Amino acid sequence: MKKLLAIAVAAGLAAPMAVMADTTLYGKMKVSVGSNKNAAGDSVTTVEAHSSRIGVKGSTPMDNGMSITHKVEFSTKNAIDNSTGGTAALGARDAWVGMKGNFGEVRVGRHATPLSLSSDAYDIMNVGGHKSIGNGPFRVSNAIAYLKGFGPVGFAAAYVPDETHGVNSDVISTLINYSSNGIYTAWGHQKAKGGTATDTLTLGYTAPAGHKASLVYNKTGDYKGTALNGRYKFGKAYVQAEIGKVKDVDGSYKVGELGYKLGKGTTVWTSLGKNDMAKSKASHARIGITSNF
Repeated sequence: MKKLLAIAVAAGLAAPMAVMADTTLYGKMKVSVGSNKNAAGDSVTTVEAHSSRIGVKGSTPMDNGMSITHKVEFSTKNAIDNSTGGTAALGARDAWVGMKGNFGEVRVGRHATPLSLSSDAYDIMNVGGHKSIGNGPFRVSNAIAYLKGFGPVGFAAAYVPDETHGVNSDVISTLINYSSNGIYTAWGHQKAKGGTATDTLTLGYTAPAGHKASLVYNKTGDYKGTALNGRYKFGKAYVQAEIGKVKDVDGSYKVGELGYKLGKGTTVWTSLGKNDMAKSKASHARIGITSNF
């Protein structure tokens, strides 16, 4: 209710509480201070935001048993570190409206691709994580998405029309996954008309105590990337690491992180990483804080 009232006051709205009852303000701030080093050995001090966002999501029930769903989510990265050099403080992540019922859910707007969603549950690093091996684009506008669960099995598909006259490079993205008793498997597939298909296979396990491990394999034509990661929790602390490799590309990326939970939704952490794929010899050392609300 506090989140609900905050939205109403901030926006100056006087909407009936029954309509807004299922609307939630949420966000994540993951910010670090650190040092980045390039191949020449030059270091710079950095303030960085990692997947930081703020959003509103919810649903409105209808008389026929279905509901209208909605989500608007913005990246706050540029407002914090302005690494893109742009002027906009907020960047679009998700912005869609949908309809949900026994048939599943249909969403229209800007949405994460099912291919990307297939491995999201095990993107534990967030900073130099397994998306470095390539399974993008991660979000697309003009998407028409369908999602449906069948017990432990989930299915999602998205159609993204090109919308350019005289050009037909529409994209189809799909995923099917299975999740039960801590075991997770998923296959994601994506292809633009006339383009090369991308496939992502994810195998993961989550223990009752919260420990995690996964293997992600990504293939686009002759491009093949593999990432292996794991997290071990002990009390309020955790340690996690990941290594990734792309076939026929010299080197690999390695990243490790140690964190401690201060309270509900708040964690302090430190991270060390090295990416020497294609002889880039880039590395980082960071200390940061994550606040979820």
